[in-house]
Amino acid sequence: MELRNKYLEGSVYGFIHFSVEVATFYFIFSRINAHPLYWAMALLFDAVAFIPQGVFGMITDRFPKINVGVIGTLLMLAAFPIKNDMFALILLASGNAMIHVSGAQHTLRDTDGKIAPNAIFVGAGSFGVITGQLLGGRSAPELLALPLLLMTVSGVVMFLIHENNRRIDKKATFEVAADKSMEFIVLCSLIGVMVRSYTAYAIPTEWNKTVPQTVALFVCMGIGKSLGGILCDQVGFRSVTYLSLLGGLPFLLAGNSHMVLSLIGIALFSMTMPVTVAVLTSVFPKQPGFAFGITTFGLFLGVAPAFFVRPTTLLAHQIGVVILTAVALPAVRLCIKGGK
Repeated sequence: MELRNKYLEGSVYGFIHFSVEVATFYFIFSRINAHPLYWAMALLFDAVAFIPQGVFGMITDRFPKINVGVIGTLLMLAAFPIKNDMFALILLASGNAMIHVSGAQHTLRDTDGKIAPNAIFVGAGSFGVITGQLLGGRSAPELLALPLLLMTVSGVVMFLIHENNRRIDKKATFEVAADKSMEFIVLCSLIGVMVRSYTAYAIPTEWNKTVPQTVALFVCMGIGKSLGGILCDQVGFRSVTYLSLLGGLPFLLAGNSHMVLSLIGIALFSMTMPVTVAVLTSVFPKQPGFAFGITTFGLFLGVAPAFFVRPTTLLAHQIGVVILTAVALPAVRLCIKGGK
């Protein structure tokens, strides 16, 4: 099964990403959420799921015939019957990381320089996160059949796509990065990713007190990432960077107790995701898996401090957001070549 249409490819892998996060967060909220060291287990999951993606990416860049998506599916399915929570969580997170790399490989290679497929793939995960949380939090064991079914279908789809995709060894064709050193581009991109990641976890949302409000938050995150990719292809990466960081800033600052303002800010701030992915893939066109892994490493570096340090007052948060945005905007902007 070879997917020629770019939006179809992004949507199919979006379904796979949705399924992966449904299974992941069903597991976490049905088995780990009540753990006395939940925060440590959650940090462990993030470390195992985010950090190794660069390594898995390098392996698949070098050996593209390895179907890491199917391997990841088998690891995730194997985690559910294991009684030891920590061992099961490590298996789950490892499988999660592998499937992310598989999706990145297929949505970044030979997509005619379009970032929308990858953005749709990534954005769909937010819908899976909240769905998995809701299912896992209901303490209904019979609901386990749904994430297992979704994972099984996703594994079959990844097998069919990978086995029949002649483009998996093609290099990516993005031309977004500025004419600067590789080290400079990687560092500046990491700064942008870290700021987005920390802000997403540490942002205070006093309005977020009901299930519909939590759903709205994750939906806006997903929409922002997907829409950011579509707009990058239409109006340019620089324009989306300004719209995301400058446009989202006032809404984040005023949104603590105002849901609509906060949701607008969250959606806008999320739009930088496809920008940094495209920039790094431009630098590593033959290693899109590794390039994508750099962004997930940045996600972990950004989220890890949120487990230990968060603003204690609204003013401290607002000052922090302004400072972080002031750092992220020039960092991301300097990564992008001239033009739109």
